[in-house]
Amino acid sequence: MTLRRHSIPEALRGVTMVELVKKEGSTLGLTISGGTDKDGKPRVSNLRPGGLAARSDQLNVGDYIKSVNGINLTKLRHEEIISLLKNVGERVLLEVEYELPPTAPDSTSGVISKTIDICLHKEGSSFGFVMRGGTHEDWHKSRPLVITYVRPGGPADREGTLRPGDRLLSVDGVPLHSASHNDALSVLAQCGQEALFQIEYDVTIMDTVANASGPLLVEIAKSPGATLGITLTSANHRNKQVIVIDRVKPGSVVDRCGALHPGDHLLSIDGTSTEHCTVLEATQLLASTTELVKLEILPSHQTRLAGKQHDTEDKRDKSLRKG
Repeated sequence: MTLRRHSIPEALRGVTMVELVKKEGSTLGLTISGGTDKDGKPRVSNLRPGGLAARSDQLNVGDYIKSVNGINLTKLRHEEIISLLKNVGERVLLEVEYELPPTAPDSTSGVISKTIDICLHKEGSSFGFVMRGGTHEDWHKSRPLVITYVRPGGPADREGTLRPGDRLLSVDGVPLHSASHNDALSVLAQCGQEALFQIEYDVTIMDTVANASGPLLVEIAKSPGATLGITLTSANHRNKQVIVIDRVKPGSVVDRCGALHPGDHLLSIDGTSTEHCTVLEATQLLASTTELVKLEILPSHQTRLAGKQHDTEDKRDKSLRKG
């Protein structure tokens, strides 16, 4: 996680209390920049992977730290803040000010929303994601409960569906649409070792695909190690064997990009034609793709049109032969 430098208007910030309990002699695993003698207010500039602060899943890089165990940091110099954090006791209570997540997208934003249920297993006291937002007494500050960070290697990351920007609708059937941030954190804390999360995510509306009149080259960016989320099969098209998308996994990279659908013909993968590939070979090609995948497809509506045209030509040929 790297620090983004931009100031956030006071009205667009939320506040939360984060309690960390550290073992004697251990550190919190966070770096704080700022102070009266430095550029800007005290804020989290780094979270050490595997450290206590990172594993709490309650802090993001860029969060402002207003106080530590009730001691206000706004008038302290940088080295005084560092000294305070080093010498603080085992129980550390941080008053954290954070950037509010964006409001839910509307119908003009070029996306549609879908929901999915995912099952996550708790590790320690957390499911491996940072969540922000929730209802607020000042309605200007009310937001959906938005996932702002998925910790690499944590439970949510290993399950593979959850992405920053996704919205949390319910946990184990408990609706959260009117929950504050603290209410939602309490619900998560009370969960057992396994919980069912209902998530809302965005799918891009791809007009170019709907209006396509031939093959399309689709570029998909994915994080290292992520799978695309498509299953392939083969079909007979115009007396030729073709590779076809059989299924798109809900919430996957491909589902969210909005460009590929079941029934689409997969013509090439990163420039390699699938014309003579078996399903297994094409699947292995997909598995070996890098972070930017280039897929050439013939959208399913095009294959149907081509099929109808082919049928018409066949009938015309037959009638000409009869004549």
